[in-house]
Amino acid sequence: MRKAAGFQLDISPGKDVAVLIPGSSSGYRGRIVGYSPYEYIIAQVRLPAAVRRDLTFGGQIVLKYVQKGTVYGFRAGELNSVTAPAPLLILEYPDSIEKIELRRNSRHRCQIDGLLHAPDKERDCLVVNVSEAGCKLSTRTDVRDALRQTKVDDVMAVSMNLGTSGVLKVPISVRSLNFEEGIVTIGSMFVDIRRDEVDMVQSYLEKITRLMPRGQA
Repeated sequence: MRKAAGFQLDISPGKDVAVLIPGSSSGYRGRIVGYSPYEYIIAQVRLPAAVRRDLTFGGQIVLKYVQKGTVYGFRAGELNSVTAPAPLLILEYPDSIEKIELRRNSRHRCQIDGLLHAPDKERDCLVVNVSEAGCKLSTRTDVRDALRQTKVDDVMAVSMNLGTSGVLKVPISVRSLNFEEGIVTIGSMFVDIRRDEVDMVQSYLEKITRLMPRGQA
């Protein structure tokens, strides 16, 4: 993960984004509808009234998006907002952005007990691979399960038991879905992971690499 100057921001109108609230596992889908370099960014996103109220009193959001295999993200305060004719947030233009180049993060196979915090309910899951940028998990589902309505870019959260490293709970954005024989496999990227949480993942990956036979990690 590294920082880049805000003037390098490349986020054209129509770009899908994930909007996260710091300190919360809640996430919201939105899209960019306009911006003026160095001045402001306009995002169309439907937020609960309580969240909009907190933003009015100085709250911040984390906005993340994917561009050519790289996750970009930045924090921004609200400059203004409207609810009609469309729910729009006018945000501060960032001084800097953070980016994680997904293609440079190798995935490590694993079997980690987890809990998927889906919009309808919590459900047991198994994390089958993990990297600093994201993870792949599987959980049971059926034809009438609300989870079958999940789409790419939906945001939820996952808790992973990393043994002596502790339990990591982090929001994820869905990148791929595969339904087969009552099991859904979800490929995801982490969308609001802190430096200390990245360190937890790194520590776990180092343990896997050290203890698993060569060629299986």
